[in-house]
Amino acid sequence: MYSILFFTLFLFLLFFTKSRIFIIFGIFFGFLGYFKSFLVSLILLLFLRINIGGIHCKHYITCFLLTFVVLFSSIILLPKLLFVAPILIISICTICMIINYKIGPIASPFRPSPDSILIKKCRNTGFVIIFIFIIFVSFFHKFSLFATYFQVGFWTIVLHTAQLFIAKISKKEECANA
Repeated sequence: MYSILFFTLFLFLLFFTKSRIFIIFGIFFGFLGYFKSFLVSLILLLFLRINIGGIHCKHYITCFLLTFVVLFSSIILLPKLLFVAPILIISICTICMIINYKIGPIASPFRPSPDSILIKKCRNTGFVIIFIFIIFVSFFHKFSLFATYFQVGFWTIVLHTAQLFIAKISKKEECANA
C-alpha cells in the first residue's frame, strides 16, 4: 500500500515543472502558518540562485529534496534553534556577500559557460541583493514586525553561501579528476 502511494506521489511530483513545485512548497508552508516567511526565503533564494548559482542536481527529485531542505531549514528549523542578533546578521551577511562575490557564479554544467561580462554582472547583482538585505536589517532591526523575516533571510543567505561553497569544492574535484 505504502509503495503504491509513494510511487503515485513520485509520479505526481515528476510531472510538475520546477516553477509549479514552488506552489506545492507554498501550500505546505502556508498550511504550517509560514507562508510569508516562505515568500521571503523563496524571493531571496531565487535571486541568489539565478545570479550566483550553486549546486546543480542531476535528477529532478534530488533538486526537489535539496530545495525543500534549504527552505525548511531556513524558514522553520534554524530560526527556531538559534536566534541571531541583528549585529551578527549584518556581520555574517557581509562575510557571505564577499564569499558569494569571490566564488560565484557557479554555472550549471548543463548550460553554456558564461563569459566574463556575464560573470561580473552576476557577481555584482548577487552582491547588491545581499547588500540590500543588510541595509534593511540595519535600518529596521528595531521593529519586531520584521524580526522573523530577518532571521529567515539570514538563514537563507547563509545556507545559500554554504551550498555555493560546496558546489565550488565539488567543481574543483570534478576538474581534478577529469
